[in-house]
Amino acid sequence: MKIDLRNTFCLIASLGVLFCTTPRAHADPAVTWVPRGAYAGMQFTTLVSPAGYPCVVAFTALQNGGLRVSTDCGLQYAPLLLASSYEVTAKNELTGWVAGGTLGVLKTLDQGGIWFPVNDGLPPSPDVRSILVNVATLDTVYAGLYGGGVYVGAPAGDTLHNWTPLNAGLGDLSVRTLTRTRGGSFLLAGCESGVWRYAEGAWSPVAPGVTASRILIDAADSSRVHVAAEDGFYTSVNGGQSFTASNNGLPDVPVNDVARLTTLPNILYVGLRGAGVYESRDYGATWQVFGPALPGENDARAVLATVETGKNLVHVFAGTRTDGLFEGQFDYSTQAEATTWGRLKGRYR
Repeated sequence: MKIDLRNTFCLIASLGVLFCTTPRAHADPAVTWVPRGAYAGMQFTTLVSPAGYPCVVAFTALQNGGLRVSTDCGLQYAPLLLASSYEVTAKNELTGWVAGGTLGVLKTLDQGGIWFPVNDGLPPSPDVRSILVNVATLDTVYAGLYGGGVYVGAPAGDTLHNWTPLNAGLGDLSVRTLTRTRGGSFLLAGCESGVWRYAEGAWSPVAPGVTASRILIDAADSSRVHVAAEDGFYTSVNGGQSFTASNNGLPDVPVNDVARLTTLPNILYVGLRGAGVYESRDYGATWQVFGPALPGENDARAVLATVETGKNLVHVFAGTRTDGLFEGQFDYSTQAEATTWGRLKGRYR
């Protein structure tokens, strides 16, 4: 069965006013992990589903796992790029960018049919770990480089970019992850030495010693920021100006990734190194194990949680280090309550 890839990239971007469902409560799920696809041997780096499109699931992976996209709620995936990839972002249904590690920044103008590097202006031999688009202008792209810091680029024609360093005050150029508020009031970079915040033209350290693998700014409230880090989970309630450790219920292992349930900001999922997936229902204040151990190493490197509109069906995806991609599903115990959110913000800004 062929996957329809139309509108693939626009589904990764935020798309204005959307009609969503907000569940009131759900029962403890009896979850089993079901394998999706034959992806053993790949190291998953991200799982993404755009706001308002819960049955579109994209993932990036190393070991030439590349970028693959599903439009049928994660049952099957079509390959768009076969190269080691860290993250993906998009301008619209045609144009997107991938953080390709030592390949630099890769761009497509035809829904992922053809990819080409846009590295002019970046340091020699860039190692690009993070990529995001400015959804306000949709032509400005931010790249986080391991060893090169943060660069901002704008297209100079279709196949070139004007890249400029954005490193004033950034004391650590080993960027592992990068995120930005929709309005652009601040950026956060997770570096080897800790988390740095960019505001008013300069970087400042906000969480020294916290080596982040993923930073998540809440889609509906940018004052809430969550960090998955080598030494646990951290949260901020002041827009990433300061962070507090929040590991009640978590084992003492690195936290690889954090995802917010698309319809409820208080429900979070984390993927742990060798300890599977955990869930919080109180913004990360307390945690409990979610489902059984994942097959193999039980090493969840990327997580995602979406709600299938109209069915109250929650899809929780876990991409592992070496054992492939798995999905656990459960139903809400109560009817979903329809709500309109003014303007939703995608997880990847």
